[in-house]
Amino acid sequence: MMSMGKIAGLFAIALTTTACVSSNNASQNKVSETPRAIYTVAPASQAAPTSQTETLNFFPEEQQVAAVKTSAVGVASQYEVVDVQVAVPNYLVVSEADVYLPQADIVWREDPLGDRHEQVRTIMTDALKMGTNALVGPRKVVIAARVNMFHALTEKARNTVGGKHNVQFDYVLLDAETRKPITGVQSMDASLKAFGGSKAYRAMRKGQTQKVRITNHVASEIQSALRAPVKG
Repeated sequence: MMSMGKIAGLFAIALTTTACVSSNNASQNKVSETPRAIYTVAPASQAAPTSQTETLNFFPEEQQVAAVKTSAVGVASQYEVVDVQVAVPNYLVVSEADVYLPQADIVWREDPLGDRHEQVRTIMTDALKMGTNALVGPRKVVIAARVNMFHALTEKARNTVGGKHNVQFDYVLLDAETRKPITGVQSMDASLKAFGGSKAYRAMRKGQTQKVRITNHVASEIQSALRAPVKG
């Protein structure tokens, strides 16, 4: 666990996105060549970061904590998550190419053409809220997450061989009152098998769209992670 009193400047974690390829090569991500800062937690008086670095800032005086309703049956945890904040950095490359192997970080098709970064942010926010909604614990926290990859299937892969939904993100837990980190940055790979061909169509008829399956899987993964002790 880091010392809260020493966080007066920047809190930055650099990482390199690793390649993730399905066994049938139906989906592949674009590997980031240089590490990038993940989060910046700084006093409000500090100057804004340069546009070359994607950061997610949390200033207690500027943020409002919204209470999250929990289900009737609680899930025991160390934490009660009162807010979820997700960043999908602009440097993540989007592909609309209908090919088996799009060279991109974001591949998403089930929403109408538009801002794919915002669409992915909405999906991931909903998924993380779903997964943490029932957690019951003594400490109120905020989840701050940054998406590194969101790779669903192109139409060509969806209609034929299927593949893998590559969903990777990092998150940190912040104290709900101080907005200071109480854990180190956690990396999560919430990837899952993606259906193709007739199996995909049968799933869709049952309401199991790509969005539904990804949302449910991310929700399950984050709930499992927060039921166990989180590394400091």
